[in-house]
Parts: sequence; structure tokens; C-alpha cells
Amino acid sequence: MIVPLTPRRAAAALLAVLLGLAALPGCGGSTPQAEKKEDKKEDPKKGPDADPKKGSDADPKKGSTPSAGPQNMLGPVEPAAEKVADTFLKDLGQGTAKADALSPALLKDVGKPLELPDDIKNGVSPDAAARWLKYIGEGYAFSLALDRQQAGDVVIWRGQVNGRQLPPTGGGYSLRLIKDAGAWKVDALAITSAEFKGRIAVGPADAALQEFAATSFVELLADSNGMEPKNRAPALAHAMVPALRTSWASPFEGDTKQGYDYSTGKLTVKATEFGGGTKEFSVSKIADLTFSAELTKPSGKKTIVVKLVKGTTPGEWLVSEVSEARK
Repeated sequence: MIVPLTPRRAAAALLAVLLGLAALPGCGGSTPQAEKKEDKKEDPKKGPDADPKKGSDADPKKGSTPSAGPQNMLGPVEPAAEKVADTFLKDLGQGTAKADALSPALLKDVGKPLELPDDIKNGVSPDAAARWLKYIGEGYAFSLALDRQQAGDVVIWRGQVNGRQLPPTGGGYSLRLIKDAGAWKVDALAITSAEFKGRIAVGPADAALQEFAATSFVELLADSNGMEPKNRAPALAHAMVPALRTSWASPFEGDTKQGYDYSTGKLTVKATEFGGGTKEFSVSKIADLTFSAELTKPSGKKTIVVKLVKGTTPGEWLVSEVSEARK
């Protein structure tokens, strides 16, 4: 017997068919596996370069503190610079140091007088620079550095020197190296008979480089026989701004013809007025770019004030003003 299909029965049959279809795989609904994949979110893989301070556990208030780089803090001298300094000092004592060991700036200041046509054309005499190195260094024994530090492309180096006319206790030397076109070059050099009472500053590079510049200049002022006067003049001039060396020692016509913008004779006389007879000295910072130097002489103590300005080569600070401290 066929059961008549009423509207209510038709609706019930349709609902049963739809529920059956929904239960089939792939036909709507969600399986337990799908729910697990949707709920589980894998953490990104942490490779060797992953930053541990990034991510959900990082503290946004702390952040990362950059470490002090070699440009603004002093640190150990790299082997390449150390080798250059050691070789240069050995050659200097043997009288064989070459002009190409010097930076362009130092070469220009010590590579005078200009005598040959090529010297005059180029504004520098490599032969004169080589003679200067031989005159100031030959016969000296330069000790291992007592202080040596590096900041970026600058190395400051100080040690003891013995020999020649120096007292039995010896004298001191200082040099600054810079990296020029990828090669280490000597950018400043001083030899003195006076004893320096102190050490190179540590910490921020600029502060140490400024103290080094002031101290090296006072070394030259205080020198009696570490460098002969005519050979000390170029080192002094190199440490000063042009305006100061000209005001101290205006050039004669002969000086100008030989390429100098100052008189070598006048400059050493002026230096002797400030530092002549000094046996020992100390240097201390008293204000921004301003240093006080106490010079101990047989006649007593004398204090001078040295002011600096920034130079043009790395780590270079030049003397812009020198005066005797008021009592």
C-alpha cells in the first residue's frame, strides 16, 4: 500500500536527506582534525640570526642598548697598527725611517725646505722629510710603549726613549697613527728630554685624544735636547693652527721661499720662552678644550694654559692659544 505524501511528511523527509549529506566527508561542517590545525599556530623558527629581544616576551620599555663602538671609546691596538708603529720606531732609531711612513699632513709640514723644482711644484720634499726623520731619531732606543690605545682609525702611543744627549734616566716620545687610504701612517711625532708625570686618559676617545694633543705639544715646549731646535720647529708647527704659528714666528722672506709660513728660528725661541729648562711636567683638563700644564724648572714651577680646536685628520686636535696662567 502506498502511503500518501502529506506536506508534513515531505518536510521531514527533506530534513533527513540534508542531515545525511552534511555528515559525509568534505560536505560542509568541520572535522576534529581541521579544528586542531586551525587552533594551533606554530611559533616562527628561531634561526642563528634571530633577535632574542624581539617577540612577545620582549620588554618594550628596555629595548636594546647599543654597545660602545671603537670610534668613541678607547681599546686595544689592532695588530696591523702595532706592527707599523714597532717597525717605524725601529727604523727611526736606526736612521732608516722613510717619508712614506708619514701621513700626507705630517709629510707636508716636515718635508721642507723646498729646494728642487719638483718640491716647489708639489709643495713638499720627500727627501727633506727623510732627512728630518734621520736627524731626530738616529741613535735613539725607543722602548716598548708605556701607553697605547686605539679609537677607530686613530692610535695614540707613548713610551720612553734613551740615548744621545738625553739624561741617564732617558726622555719620552709620543706618536699618533691614523689610517689613511687603508694604511696606517704616522700623523704626529714628538721626542722630549722632559719627564711627563701622568698617563694617557682612558674612556671616551675625544677626551683622551685631546689630552694626548695637549700633552704632546707641551712635551715639545718643554724639550731641551731631545730634538735639535731647527728640527723641533716643524713638529711644533704641525701641532699648532697656522694663525698661532704665524703670530709667534712671522716668516722672513727666505722662509717663505723655502715653503714655510713661519720662521723656524723664531718659533723655537718662542717655545723656549714658555718651556725652556723644564725637567718634568704634568697636564690636566680645566675646561672644555682647555688644559693646564705645570712645568717644573730649577727656578720653580710655572703654569701655562693650552687651548685646542679640532684638526682635519682623524683624532687631530690643534693648539690654538697658549698663555701663562695668572697667579
